[in-house]
Amino acid sequence: MEFITLTVITFLCLLFETTRKFGIVLFILLFLAFPLTVIALAAITIHFINRHKHKRTKHYVPPTLPRSR
Repeated sequence: MEFITLTVITFLCLLFETTRKFGIVLFILLFLAFPLTVIALAAITIHFINRHKHKRTKHYVPPTLPRSR
């Protein structure tokens, strides 16, 4: 529960420009306190972002020539 609370506070501080430095300090402290959890959360986030981006991209289909009669 404390990890979720600290994460929300950290991202709220990173959201606003006036508290961004404090948010970076909180992120570093969060990483020092819960290194495996932060790495796992980052890996899951990157996976979902890349999966979503991969679904949006259209694969290249080479053009076909007209059929001759």
